Amino acid sequence: MVSSDVPQLSVPPSEKIIISIPFGLIGLPELTRFELESVSDSWPFQRLRVLDGDSVEIIVVEPQSVLESYPLEISDEDAQTLGLEDGGDALVLSVVAIHSLDPQFVTMNLVGPIVVNRKTLLGKQVIVEHSERYSVAHVLVDMRGGAPSPSEEAQ
Repeated sequence: MVSSDVPQLSVPPSEKIIISIPFGLIGLPELTRFELESVSDSWPFQRLRVLDGDSVEIIVVEPQSVLESYPLEISDEDAQTLGLEDGGDALVLSVVAIHSLDPQFVTMNLVGPIVVNRKTLLGKQVIVEHSERYSVAHVLVDMRGGAPSPSEEAQ
């Protein structure tokens, strides 16, 4: 089992990275080639854009950039499939869901992140070990009813 608790680095704003996810995403197996880029003026959010087929863009975030207590653990089989020898080689991306803009309500999926080998740019959406500890809808921002967002509570 590979565990990664190394802080992840976002894609520089001027850089675009091409990622191959041969098995596709869960529920979308036909989506296999993506371009990852930062969303200008929207750190820590990044855009995962489908290169082949439909015009699909998915907003993602490196979970450890907003949640320090997320020690990713994936199965040995997933680590082997991705060729990961060290947790620091893993780029971890959680899919973000924007439920509403006014009031803002945004969540991220901690159960099924996309894990990418930084060296080969080969990726796979995985189900994390001990998935019962996490949520598919971990709240990033919740401004409904005047509730403070988690980042405001931390201040």
